[in-house]
Amino acid sequence: YLKMGYVPHPAMPVGTLRPNDIVLLLAIGAGFELVTRLVLIFFKRKPDSIRKREVALKALDKRVKKSRAMGPKAFVETSKLERQQLAEEKALAENAETRRKTLERYERLAKNMGMFLNLIVFLLWYGIPIMEFSGDRILSPDVVLTKTESQEAAISAFEACLFPLSYVGMGLKISKWGMVNPRASTGALLILWSAQQTIGKLMDGVDALCM
Repeated sequence: YLKMGYVPHPAMPVGTLRPNDIVLLLAIGAGFELVTRLVLIFFKRKPDSIRKREVALKALDKRVKKSRAMGPKAFVETSKLERQQLAEEKALAENAETRRKTLERYERLAKNMGMFLNLIVFLLWYGIPIMEFSGDRILSPDVVLTKTESQEAAISAFEACLFPLSYVGMGLKISKWGMVNPRASTGALLILWSAQQTIGKLMDGVDALCM
């Protein structure tokens, strides 16, 4: 049995628990998500040189408007500034398009690498439960349970522990493929995904701050 420390929670009939695998999978998931998100943030964020050019373009736009307000006598100067403005706007637009295509390419690469990582983890830990609730751990001093009843009790405890994840999500079902007792156990992919989701939410905040 495992208890939840200071958090009120009924004892859990854990039959199998692989803490070393859990730590390894959490490290792999968190490390992969952190590296890929940092790389994507690097390509999303405008370089300082581009930001400076955009500020300079706004200043140039003010000069163009001021020159136009002076009328025909500033025609030559106005034409010069307008050509300079158009050239800079075109250069910035081309740069933005190049950065957009580069970002899309790295996003596809990160997605493909993530799928490859999922496949590797799935194959390496195929059929191996990272955590499994066992009916043998169900002890009742007042009632004698059959093997089937104790196993059903273990399944109910496992579903309650992972609620509502135990009832939704195709990914959770995929992560249990190959398990001897899939209804009362969880696979390596769930641990990997939990680390990626946690780091992903943190990096969403970092992404917002950097933009």
